[in-house]
Amino acid sequence: MERRDYLYFLAAMPEASPLLLRRLLSLYGDPEAVFREEKLPVSALRQEAVDEAKKRLPEILKARDEAEKAGIVWVSCEEAAYPARLAALGDAPLGIFVKGKVPPEETPSVGIIGARSCTPYGRLMAERFGGELGERGLSVISGMARGIDGVAQEAALERGGASFAVLGCGADVCYPPGNRKLYDALAEKGGLLTEYPPGTPPLPHHFPLRNRLIAALSDVLLVIEAREKSGSQITVDQALEQGREVLALPGRVGDALSAGCLKLIAQGAGVLTCCGDVYEALGMDAAKIANAAGSASGSGAPASGPSRSGGELPAPLKQIWRHMGTDPVHVEELLAAEEELTMGEISLRLLELETRGYIRQTPGGGYMKR
Repeated sequence: MERRDYLYFLAAMPEASPLLLRRLLSLYGDPEAVFREEKLPVSALRQEAVDEAKKRLPEILKARDEAEKAGIVWVSCEEAAYPARLAALGDAPLGIFVKGKVPPEETPSVGIIGARSCTPYGRLMAERFGGELGERGLSVISGMARGIDGVAQEAALERGGASFAVLGCGADVCYPPGNRKLYDALAEKGGLLTEYPPGTPPLPHHFPLRNRLIAALSDVLLVIEAREKSGSQITVDQALEQGREVLALPGRVGDALSAGCLKLIAQGAGVLTCCGDVYEALGMDAAKIANAAGSASGSGAPASGPSRSGGELPAPLKQIWRHMGTDPVHVEELLAAEEELTMGEISLRLLELETRGYIRQTPGGGYMKR
């Protein structure tokens, strides 16, 4: 057996925490020495589980090899492909299973998390931030969950960017099942990462643990919508403990899904109003980020999207489009400029332009070119 095999055996030990495994490695100095030790300094129940696993070693290694043939590669913490951002964790997993790619080290990465049952406002903001950051060449990190996570990742991929999901189950398990299309797109254009072997179900206690990996892979963490007590808080706590900057999207006072973000801001989190806030937190300007190398597509180039000239638009839409620029324009200004149009007519045309991808709504309620 090779060193990698012994390391994999340790990583596959049932219900053994990464912290325990690293302590054993530190104590014995070598994965093979840990494997060959007949009596480890663990509980009798755990020792029994280790002994049973040793008997199944050929089966365990065969399952790993078969998974790798199927495109799910195990990357040990001693391999160059192992993400350096994870390696800095005190309880980093001894290895991760990867379907697709890992986030490029040279590319800035931004975690986007929030409520599963998000509001239309939250969905719009997740699409906006995920889409623009992906288009600019940043890696968008999240957990592929319903709501904010999945919306942000879908937007990043749709705009030609790269996104990476950290799972609380095996990389061959699509959870939630309703995100199958996103799961397939991530495997093709980004990556699916997990510390759990193939076939592992999405057990509840896996998700708080996987949140530390989302935080570790993110240079900056964005919280779009969250209740005052939510799973997002676990990721935020991990991010702060790891020295990451956290930005929270403000919402209306009294809205349950804004309570968590407002509390974070009150506690000192940065205020998220536009992608410029993200670039500033990264210590980079927009031009540098636009040229960031290493997107999952290999080119780092933004998606071409629709033509921005507006020349191909029908006349009613072009009438509104001509007022759009790099500064927000509000409906009241459009009403004043186009007196023959009603509020309803302007709103419908704005919606059509937004749906076509020509404009986007700003947090303050204005509209501007994408």
